[in-house]
Amino acid sequence: MQVRLAPSVAAKVEGIRQSLEYLKLSDTVNLLLDAIRHKWDLKISSLSQIETKETRVRLDKRHHDWLSQYGSERGINIASATNLLISEYLAGNVSSFQTPLTNSVNQQPQNQIEIAPIEQIQPIEKPKGQALMRSLKL
Repeated sequence: MQVRLAPSVAAKVEGIRQSLEYLKLSDTVNLLLDAIRHKWDLKISSLSQIETKETRVRLDKRHHDWLSQYGSERGINIASATNLLISEYLAGNVSSFQTPLTNSVNQQPQNQIEIAPIEQIQPIEKPKGQALMRSLKL
């Protein structure tokens, strides 16, 4: 899946890419997402920013599920979730966000409870007035 990075995020990632001598911006983004997901401290927040026109990156499939889950919990799309996570990580705010560590949520099927239809019961005629008083036998 391809996403577009915000220009400021792309500049930070480009600086990291050149420092690490990676060939593609996508490889650097996937490394950063692995670091975020697995809570690695790469100590790369102080690296310089280098402006780039390349803002489209391809995310590995392993990141798609947890990024979409993270985004849906916050009401944002995957591209926005990617930009948010990377910018917060590079700013050193690793404690300000929680990332799901599971690829998918396995939900157990709920037990189906069979509800029997309620039978129509004829109302019991209750005595009223004098008939009630006679049945009480005070």
